[in-house]
Amino acid sequence: MTISAAGTDLRALFEPRSVALIGASADPSSISARPLRLLRQHGYQGALYPVNPKYQELSSLKVYPCIGDVPAAVDLALVVVPAAAVAGVLEECAAAGVGCALVITSGFAESSAGGANGKALQQGIADVVARSGLRVCGPNSEGIFNPVVGLCATFSPAVDPEHGFVPGKAGAQAGPIAVVSQSGGLAFALLNHAEDRGLAVGSVISTGNEVDLGWCDYADYLLDQPSTRVILGFVESFRQPERLIAVARKAAHLRKPIILAKMGRTDAGRRAAASHTASLVGSDAAYSAAFRQLGILRVDDVDEMLDLATYFCIGRLPAGRNLAVLTASGGAGAWLADACAVRGLDLPPPDKAEQAAIRSFIPAYGSVGNPVDITAQAVLEGGFERALGILAHSSAFDTIVAVATLVREERFFQTLADLRAAIEGTQSAVVYYSYTRASPKVVAALAELEIPCFSTPGRTARAAGAAAEYAEFVSRLDQVAVFGAGSAERQQWPAPVGRLSESGARAYLAPLGIPSPADRLARTADEAVAAFEALGSQPVALKIQSANIAHKTDVGGVRLGARTAHEVRTGFVDVGGRLTQRSARLEGVLVQRMAPDGVDVFVAARREPLVGPLVAVGIGGVDVEVMADVAMRLAPVSPAEAHDMLDELRGRALLDGARGRPPADLQALAAAVVRMSELAAALPSGVASIELNPLRVLAVGEGVLMLDAAIEVEAA
Repeated sequence: MTISAAGTDLRALFEPRSVALIGASADPSSISARPLRLLRQHGYQGALYPVNPKYQELSSLKVYPCIGDVPAAVDLALVVVPAAAVAGVLEECAAAGVGCALVITSGFAESSAGGANGKALQQGIADVVARSGLRVCGPNSEGIFNPVVGLCATFSPAVDPEHGFVPGKAGAQAGPIAVVSQSGGLAFALLNHAEDRGLAVGSVISTGNEVDLGWCDYADYLLDQPSTRVILGFVESFRQPERLIAVARKAAHLRKPIILAKMGRTDAGRRAAASHTASLVGSDAAYSAAFRQLGILRVDDVDEMLDLATYFCIGRLPAGRNLAVLTASGGAGAWLADACAVRGLDLPPPDKAEQAAIRSFIPAYGSVGNPVDITAQAVLEGGFERALGILAHSSAFDTIVAVATLVREERFFQTLADLRAAIEGTQSAVVYYSYTRASPKVVAALAELEIPCFSTPGRTARAAGAAAEYAEFVSRLDQVAVFGAGSAERQQWPAPVGRLSESGARAYLAPLGIPSPADRLARTADEAVAAFEALGSQPVALKIQSANIAHKTDVGGVRLGARTAHEVRTGFVDVGGRLTQRSARLEGVLVQRMAPDGVDVFVAARREPLVGPLVAVGIGGVDVEVMADVAMRLAPVSPAEAHDMLDELRGRALLDGARGRPPADLQALAAAVVRMSELAAALPSGVASIELNPLRVLAVGEGVLMLDAAIEVEAA
């Protein structure tokens, strides 16, 4: 099954038949000398063409003065020349028909020392790409590693045999893990850490400053490789945010998880990213929401990343969140059970028949609840595998976590046949937690049975929880609206004419079909009284109307609950006078019928730089900044996604009818979120955000009311 993501053919980069090393050096201590040595030490079998006018020969290879003098076609050019010379070299590569260039040289936009000159040099590379169509990785890349073809085009000591790295045999089976990283050092460090865990890495690419090819291009290509099962990423920002949706969609349909470390959670992280690869990291909360929506698993450290990679390379996806803990150590089982519950996993007891079956072969002091503690005595009598078989074939559980000590190889292999029989034919996911040091041979044998093994309760629970979360995501792909066909071709809304007051904004938003309380605009006190009477002499709100004031309550421009003509008249004079004091242009005072009681929320459509169009919903109305209770998604969203957003709110109990209040109309609120998400996906140029705040949610069956609306225009 091929899922298109507008991909790029990168075979010239990942599987080159020939490599030119432009700037190759005879100085063994220099960065420009290492790639040639490493390519040979890793068994690269393609043609190698050193290019440098200073030399005639390097390592018994003829050296060419320039790329144009190389007598054969070159798939990949590795560029390690001074920054000022890079653009000219790339021009020569394009003229020579080079398939792809990888620029290791640094000193471009990422360099604070380079300043404007570094940015200009990087723009020079972009200009060459635009003119010639040459595909470029980098600049500021640490290189590429693809051991299946012996490609080690890097200077990284992490893969250097002189520093202890043992190259595999070229032509061996590709590992299931692909690493795509905007940090070169971390890209190859992840390779080392993975191999320390016994995980095989099939490819590593350091993307550098991404002047041409971006993170999504590499991930898209690697997803198409049959050997790839998991993509690990280190990212500071996405320079192609619109491509991320297409790549995530492909990954989801192929059941190949993307596990991502995204920098920029803090001010310090954002500053570091800006100086590292010239990245603007964007809103961290928006990224986190987008990743959850797209099925991308965000992690915070290397151990978490590799634990999840271990699970998805080896284990099965569970059908749900129900998990059973089987143990012979009461303490280890209890610790694991707590860790799993904290991760949102459910631990129901086995049914009565299963409890009776297990009870029949364990001591009386054992437990058949959850955890199922069969005791060490039952283990010695073969009870562990019997109990595992009962739980693995139970319809009550999706995942079975077996808590054991796996340091004794002899005992494990004596009972391996029983373990195979216990899990044969089951659809359950099985995971092991070894509370003692685990034998590598035992861990490898478990992996052959699709059973991952972890070394602490927290790491076990974290991996099992992530697997359940990912399984839930792939089960509802049809509900992810941004994955739908044609979402990118939605027609834009017409642009508003200048800044709008509340009444102008609500008129602009009328096509949403979200009602507001009846109102009249008054320009004099007499008109305000007449409006009050026309609205049935019922309690009204008085609100100043000016395109120059975004927050009316902050300037005393709102009066609520005026019940008489006198109160309306004095209220008009008061709020209108406050606006005059601020020298703001007054359109009038809106006389609006007071809304029925309900729950005030806000719903916003906005364009988030580096992320994309977003819809947000939160509790609090005018106090939303204080409440800080917000759920976000990339726009548009489906009705199911809108309901998921409401479920995420900490103040959800208010909508459910807390403290004797009637339950709120969740269906109407979700529908409003969907309509605002469609608007977000079609925001016209020049509009930064549109906010309904407050949007009052009435009792079930009574709908919602737009009490205020604001449109934020982008700064010039």
